[in-house]
Amino acid sequence: MTQADHYREQANRARRLAEAVKDPEASKKLIEMAKEFRLYAERLEETH
Repeated sequence: MTQADHYREQANRARRLAEAVKDPEASKKLIEMAKEFRLYAERLEETH
């Protein structure tokens, strides 16, 4: 598994958790985290 794959998987986990939690603030934060993880993955792919 590459680093990009790792961050992509973390993004997927955060997205799933965002859908599962009942607290709107927690869900919003998890969605933000998912976006950041996805950006990390994209940047890693661009540099390699």
